Amino acid sequence: MTTYEEEIEGREFDWYAEDIDGNIGLFSTAGEGFIPEIVIENFSSHDDISESLDSPNWGSPEVWSDYAKLGFYVYDWDLPGGPYNKERGPIGEMAIELKNKLLAMASLPKLNIRFSETEVVQSV
Repeated sequence: MTTYEEEIEGREFDWYAEDIDGNIGLFSTAGEGFIPEIVIENFSSHDDISESLDSPNWGSPEVWSDYAKLGFYVYDWDLPGGPYNKERGPIGEMAIELKNKLLAMASLPKLNIRFSETEVVQSV
């Protein structure tokens, strides 16, 4: 296990990805969901984004609505064993400043799917 994996194993961790249409998805691991290697190696940049998000309902199921209002497609790992299930689609547009910050991350995976058409993500 790498130092990076030790830092995020077993804790709630959110990572971000871009789909083929340029939309941004937020993936919440529930402490065990799979995470792309590039994200693991750069987990702190994803943590920095997470810490900057306005989520007044953090810690409750209503947090998915908070993230949707920020313009994310929201996926949550289904315990036990997965997969990621879509919890919400975006409500409105993502702020350009937030989208630019996400797109500037070298560790933002680009997934060959359309979040608008994908209810379940098994792997990347």
